[in-house]
Amino acid sequence: MFTVEEANELVPDLELAFGRLGRLRGEASVLVEALGGGERAMEVLNGGTPDPGLEGQAARFRALVQEINTIVEQVNDLGCLVKDLDSGLVDFYGVRDGEPVFLCWQFGEPAVAHWHPVEGGFASRQPIEGISIEPPTFLN
Repeated sequence: MFTVEEANELVPDLELAFGRLGRLRGEASVLVEALGGGERAMEVLNGGTPDPGLEGQAARFRALVQEINTIVEQVNDLGCLVKDLDSGLVDFYGVRDGEPVFLCWQFGEPAVAHWHPVEGGFASRQPIEGISIEPPTFLN
């Protein structure tokens, strides 16, 4: 179980991890196309032979997928849960009014400032009382 303060202590590490994940996933998506699309890339990932001349791309794609999986495992090993790579969602087990909840953070947010019921998801996020996220100064 995390307190809001404990979850917020991890935000700098999560920012770095998700920034790296974004770069790796971007490179991987280019390689998926080079390998012939999603289905073909999955075949290659699972040990299939790439088309002639694409061995280097296949090796790099496999390495990228392994690195992405390692980073996700490292984040989960912190005690939080990676919920969605596309949007950079991470949940932390917490307690609110004696009930289990998820404290919720999304890549790009400066702090953990939302929660939602364990049975709910991002759509049921609510602000944590006493915490507000100021928009970056460049948006003002």
